[in-house]
Amino acid sequence: SADEYGDFTASGLVEICVGATKSAFASDVQFDTTGSRIERRNVDPEWLVLVPAQTAGFAGEAQCTIGGSPTSPDIGLSSASIERLPEEQIQKLIDGKNEGGDR
Repeated sequence: SADEYGDFTASGLVEICVGATKSAFASDVQFDTTGSRIERRNVDPEWLVLVPAQTAGFAGEAQCTIGGSPTSPDIGLSSASIERLPEEQIQKLIDGKNEGGDR
């Protein structure tokens, strides 16, 4: 549905995350935008966006938390990782439990 991601579209969220993390990856990075995962979080920023990324031989991932609006996005976390997040870690991010600490 059109409001599945609030004012955002899935592709819009993915583009914001790629834009926020691209410069932190090696220049050879390739994003697999079709393999992206978007989860609604229980805290703000509302959206967790995970975009698979191939870089320097690693199967990595762009990891972002995004809120606000498409014209004025609020980016919380933006991480360029050379590893994919394990499911347990993803659930903690959805619950807002491990940003900037181990809570």
